[in-house]
Amino acid sequence: MAFEERSVLHFLFASPNTSDRSVFYSIEDWDNVCEGILDIALSSIKELEILLSLLGINDFVIENLPNSEYFSGLIDISQYKIPEFNETDFDQFYELWLSKTGRESNMDEYGQLIFIQGEARKWNQRPCKVILIEKY
Repeated sequence: MAFEERSVLHFLFASPNTSDRSVFYSIEDWDNVCEGILDIALSSIKELEILLSLLGINDFVIENLPNSEYFSGLIDISQYKIPEFNETDFDQFYELWLSKTGRESNMDEYGQLIFIQGEARKWNQRPCKVILIEKY
């Protein structure tokens, strides 16, 4: 898969209530089974790898979704727990993220990652967690 050709890639962190991959072939099916969809815009798969590494997710596989109209790939992170950061922990995480990626610190950047602090507890209670790679 050639993801690196675009300047912005969208990764949708989702928590479907099923492990059935066919729900990602139709936006209606997908919308019916997912809670708390979070869109993260990054410039490359490498940035996603850095983000996941900072969250303690170092081993993942991108599954192709050739029959999906909206998503080119999926990463199943169900077996991992997302760190439940307090404000200080999140600020340290965010500074490390900026230093490892060279991304600019601004409200958009901060806002797209703050979900980790607010949503981790809920996500960790759900049986299925995935990252969908939006088709372009």
